[in-house]
Amino acid sequence: MSCRYRAGLIPALFFLVFPFSVFSANLQTIKQLSESKEWLRLVHYKKTILGGYKSEADGTDFFISSDGKSNPLNELEQTLVKFTKRDLKYICQFPARYMVLKKYVLDLTLDPLLECQKFREFSEKLSARSITLFFSSYYIDSPASIFGHTFLRMNKQSSKNNDPEERILDYAINYSAIMDGSDVFTYAIKGLMGIYQAKFFAQAFYYKVREYNDFESRDLWGYELEFSQEKVDLVVAHLWELGHTYFDYKFFTENCSYHILSLLEAADPGLNLKDKLPANYIIPIDTVRSVVGSLPIRSIEYRPSLETKIKSNSKKFSSKDKKMVKDAVSGKLEMNDNASDDIKKDRLDTAVDLFDLQNSSKLLREDPETLKARFKLVSERASIPISSSRGFNKKPFNPIESHKSSRLGLTYVIPSENSNSFNLSHRFALHDLLDPLAGQPSFSQIEFLHTKLNYNQNSKELKIHQVDFFTLSSFSPYEFYKKPISWTARLGLRSIQDRACLDCMAGHVELGGGASVAPQGSLSFISLLSKLELDYTGAFAGSGRALVGPEVWARLAEWESLSMLLKSGYKWGTQFDQLKFGQGLFTQAIELRYHATKSSSLSLKGEIFDEQRQSLEVGLLHFF
Repeated sequence: MSCRYRAGLIPALFFLVFPFSVFSANLQTIKQLSESKEWLRLVHYKKTILGGYKSEADGTDFFISSDGKSNPLNELEQTLVKFTKRDLKYICQFPARYMVLKKYVLDLTLDPLLECQKFREFSEKLSARSITLFFSSYYIDSPASIFGHTFLRMNKQSSKNNDPEERILDYAINYSAIMDGSDVFTYAIKGLMGIYQAKFFAQAFYYKVREYNDFESRDLWGYELEFSQEKVDLVVAHLWELGHTYFDYKFFTENCSYHILSLLEAADPGLNLKDKLPANYIIPIDTVRSVVGSLPIRSIEYRPSLETKIKSNSKKFSSKDKKMVKDAVSGKLEMNDNASDDIKKDRLDTAVDLFDLQNSSKLLREDPETLKARFKLVSERASIPISSSRGFNKKPFNPIESHKSSRLGLTYVIPSENSNSFNLSHRFALHDLLDPLAGQPSFSQIEFLHTKLNYNQNSKELKIHQVDFFTLSSFSPYEFYKKPISWTARLGLRSIQDRACLDCMAGHVELGGGASVAPQGSLSFISLLSKLELDYTGAFAGSGRALVGPEVWARLAEWESLSMLLKSGYKWGTQFDQLKFGQGLFTQAIELRYHATKSSSLSLKGEIFDEQRQSLEVGLLHFF
């Protein structure tokens, strides 16, 4: 009742006081504007299930009306009242609103850049002439960045005919959760529940390069948007507005990439970037595809990580070269051998990159001793009058051209004695070791919500065969400069297929750790792991069992269209009530994939669970 009263009363009073200010005093036009994309996106309104609106902004200072979070009309009316009264407090707090409403309200003649000193200083600091959307590649070692990350760079000039290295002092705009130092599991729970607050932050692009390229060894891909200066100015103004609020951070929906899209849509109502994404989860690379597919791109910028540079530059190194690089990084500069200046140049370039990689956090803090040691290396490099040539023998694959995030599979289980069935699988995201590798993490597996159903034609039964809530694996091989631990983790449900309990559904936890090796520059690898598997089901006398033992993983991936994975293991088992490991279990699986196109693959998979159970499947996988 009271809301209806206010909604009707305020426009009437408004036009009694300001009869010629707005839309020729057309109340209907104000209502239409409150329902327009321009207004709804500026205040971040989203339709509710019941048909109303609710702003995704959660800070109360972002609203002028007391019910502005859920009432676009009242928020517009109160905004117009403040603006028409030339109330500089609100004009300077909401310059983007003022710039948009100025097109419709005749009396709005002020310029926030001239009237608002702090906003003017912010705008001059950015000095934005164009905008580049950046994608930072997948980083499996951090829960917040498993799927990658996106942010903006506000360019002081267009990158046409401009050296990218001159851009490091431009400003980056990052949207991220305000962390509280929680451990990985606490972060995951809070992120899923939307407990964290998140805000937009501006910092020198140099720091993002240090953070992503150097500290986390992540490649950066930038896509400069074809935005007019008017739209760029509106992005800057709206960023200033968003500094007065926060959003509840939600890992799968309202995450870093989602509100980057909201910011761009607010500046250009003609864009419908979020409409192209799934409603229940947002993955950064999908948001980049949405932007690139909706806007002309002026230029594409690639910034390889330090590790990418080191791997590329060291492909031609001998064992002696590698040792001299490591010695140089540790302070033993011994380059006075009979090598050519060209070889010395490559060694020192690699040594500088490796030093930066191993000391990235200290360099970020500008530690004096670290800077002194780096200067010594750089000075030695400067003594060789040959320019660096850190080119790539093969052009890196643009991540937006990689396979899509979701996958659907249909496989036919080749009949055994009493079996004639099909498996239907669906995976929300993102990538396994046999999916097309181009543009994806080379030695990692990142899968969330992978479900497999089995339909038996003989019994006409449809059963859940497997549900993986997540499967995460990292098989980074040993390098001359590092010895990473390979590991795998899995949580979900599975249908047990061995003699202990045939076709029993059990809760399943899987953990493994070890080491991997690979030929230099190859995507093939072999890994030896120590594995622990836990199965929980009432079908066992002790309600569950544990399996421990070695497992070997080997991937062959020398061709873009063909890949193969072999897993072989032997594990000793015990039920929970016995705690005594007894009879062993031999398991083996081999899968071959032929990638017919970027969106479809043919699969042939054989498994041996023990001498009692074998399986052979052939099918089709489709990425979408």
